[in-house]
Amino acid sequence: MRRLATLVALLLLLAPSARAADLADSLVGTWHVLVHYRDDHSHDPKQLRWDDRLWEFEREGERLKWTEYPLVIFQDDTGRFEQLGGTGAARVIGAWDPTPGQLEEIALGLSYNTRGMKSKTLRDTHGGWHSASRPTAASASIVSYTESWNIEGTPELPAFRREDTLGGERTETLDGVTLYATTERDPGGAVFNGTYERDGSRHGVFTMRRAGAAGVTKGSGKTQEQRLREHFFGRAGAALMEPGAARQEVERMIREGQELPPEVKQALHDEIRSTVEQNLRANGSDPRTLGPQVESVTRQVEQLVLQGKSQSEIERMIRDGQIKP
Repeated sequence: MRRLATLVALLLLLAPSARAADLADSLVGTWHVLVHYRDDHSHDPKQLRWDDRLWEFEREGERLKWTEYPLVIFQDDTGRFEQLGGTGAARVIGAWDPTPGQLEEIALGLSYNTRGMKSKTLRDTHGGWHSASRPTAASASIVSYTESWNIEGTPELPAFRREDTLGGERTETLDGVTLYATTERDPGGAVFNGTYERDGSRHGVFTMRRAGAAGVTKGSGKTQEQRLREHFFGRAGAALMEPGAARQEVERMIREGQELPPEVKQALHDEIRSTVEQNLRANGSDPRTLGPQVESVTRQVEQLVLQGKSQSEIERMIRDGQIKP
């Protein structure tokens, strides 16, 4: 009887750690976390917004390492960002949801920028996982910052809580809390859905999807020449716009064997250059930053027109890379 009581007591003692181990094991791997929220402190509190990040969980012996990458890289940014001209882009306002193609990217594994990444090592404490919360500084004249990451709940309904405290002996303490509370999980355990709240002012929902192994971004893998071509002609190698009035007049004069006066040649040059600049703007670039390349492309197309090349021939030469910025 005494042996049975001892065994029961031992099982009760081990139960929280067993549950914590199951929770950690269910999270190990990479996840894409998407949040839809409204911000009470924004200029339009009713506007729905989005944010996303990657979470990576690793077991390190009896501990759990949690790493966050806030800058996620998709090859297809449809619905996420919009071009501002040049190389600038801005996050799309609204509730972005991944397209089928983007879901495939998530499953295969996304890239991330290391800027802003954070990592914490969590310990099993009373059935949950908690990071140490030592302040970064401690002095009467120095403001200290403490950040704690915690995971509680069950493998089916985990809750992720982030707390940060800023303060000191001579300053008022400021606390911030971000909570991701799971309310449902798909049967396969690959998707969690739940509520999101940050500092009492941002409210919304989140979706956490299991993702393929992530890697630090290494660029597009394209050469500088390939990227430059995309700026001028688009990703698919789109041709220049259809001939305008000046080019049509030049083609007519060439067919009839007439000599081209300087003003006609200049009009052709200006028309082609204008078309090149329009293409650049349409592809998200600023022609003012690529002046020499704009002039080079203009001259190449101009010479081809003067040689009597047709529109289809010029388009083929663009696709084949014979016309280079």
